Amino acid sequence: MSAHLSPWATELFGEQAAEVRKRLGQALRNMQANAQAAQEQASSRTNHTYGSARWQGQYERVQEELDDLPGATPVKPFQFPFELMLVGRGLIYPFSYSKKKVDVRTARIPNESRLVKELFTFAPEPTEVQGSFDFEGFDEATPDIELRGGLASLPPDTRLVLVPFACNASGLLEAYWGIAALGEGGRLQWETHPEPLSLPKAVTTHGQHLTVIPMQPTPPDLELTSFDRGAEPTLTLSSRPNVDRQRDVPPLTEAEPADDQISEDDATH
Repeated sequence: MSAHLSPWATELFGEQAAEVRKRLGQALRNMQANAQAAQEQASSRTNHTYGSARWQGQYERVQEELDDLPGATPVKPFQFPFELMLVGRGLIYPFSYSKKKVDVRTARIPNESRLVKELFTFAPEPTEVQGSFDFEGFDEATPDIELRGGLASLPPDTRLVLVPFACNASGLLEAYWGIAALGEGGRLQWETHPEPLSLPKAVTTHGQHLTVIPMQPTPPDLELTSFDRGAEPTLTLSSRPNVDRQRDVPPLTEAEPADDQISEDDATH
């Protein structure tokens, strides 16, 4: 049985809404698996490797999963190393909001960067929160944010779809999607109820990944052989003289070293 789709999802993604939701959950599962594998390979005492791989994977794995959907388009923000996916009218922005299970309705955007401010121009207007005092010069409207890079060419009816997820190096805990405004202090003001995404257990891979080192061809003259396949050495056997046996002379197991025929004195004589 398929999960219920909210009207906003159908409005933005059309008939592909259910497939987009399914693939987002798969992308986050793949992200987590890749990040954990990188951490294991690093054998590090810190989780820096996991964090770096997770941050990279939250964009790249989403792009891999959504790239072949009809009408899906990668969008490259200005000076951002990754591409965000636009499907229909929905611009998808995944981000980590916690390392443990907490109420997603209290989630904050980790960093109010210039990119984040540009992205939220495609989000609803935040509810104005005024303080107890009005200061002269601060009652003007917030100046418009100039869009740059690929965001500047997006249709004006594009809507930002947030995909917040909670995870740590031990596991992927939960994930949601929905639409929200950027409130004071980076706090999200949800216009839609943040809906949980289904997180599959299986991991999918795209492309070929090197898992083992392949056998390398070796020229015949460089082939290595085991010790019992080499040429047998020639052994010279001799019997001890009777006089040595009678005088209890110890047998020689190695040949006596030969005397040097040249010495340092030969250079001066």
